[in-house]
Amino acid sequence: MPTIFVAITGTQGSGKSVFTEIAKSKHNIPTYRMGNIIVGECENRGLEINGRNMAKMASVLRYEGGDHAIANKSLPALKKLMEKNPKIIIIDGVRSYNELALFKEELGNVILVAIIASLNVRKNRVESRKRVDVGAQFDFEEREHRELGFGLGNVITQADYFIHNENISKNKFIAKIDQLLENILKESNLD
Repeated sequence: MPTIFVAITGTQGSGKSVFTEIAKSKHNIPTYRMGNIIVGECENRGLEINGRNMAKMASVLRYEGGDHAIANKSLPALKKLMEKNPKIIIIDGVRSYNELALFKEELGNVILVAIIASLNVRKNRVESRKRVDVGAQFDFEEREHRELGFGLGNVITQADYFIHNENISKNKFIAKIDQLLENILKESNLD
C-alpha cells in the first residue's frame, strides 16, 4: 500500500512542532521538517543560524527557485523516507499552495492538516520558547507578514483537516492529534 503523506501547515506558534513531535515519538511516524532546508542552506552559504538569516534565506530560496523551491529541495529526503515503506510520513511546514501542489504531484496521496490558533495566543507561545528562529517582537510580526506573503493563508484554507489549538491544555491538544492520526489511518484503511 502506498505511503500517505500528512502535510502540516499553520502560522508560527500554532502547534506544528508539537504535532510533529507527537507523531514521531508517540506513534513512531517518520517526520520531515521543511525548515531543515533553510538551515542547511544557511550553513552552506556560511550564514549564522538565527531568525533573521533564516528569514532571508527562505525568501532567497523562493526568489531563486520559485514558490515551490523549498518543497522541491525536500523531495529527495522525503523519497528516502519512503524507502522503508511506512504507512504515513509527516511533512512539517508547508507554507504555500504551490508547495502542496508539488507534493501531491510528486508524492501522490497528501493530506493537509492545518493547526489554528489566534494571533495573541501564538505570539505568547513564540515569545516564551527558546528556538533559534525566534527573536524580538519585531521578528514575530515580520515573520507573520512574510509567511502570509508566501501564501500561507491560502494553503490553510485548502486543509483536509483542522485542529483548533487554543484554550486547551497541551494534553488535550495531544489527544486531538492522536484522534486525527487514528482517523487518517482508518479512513485510509491502514490500521
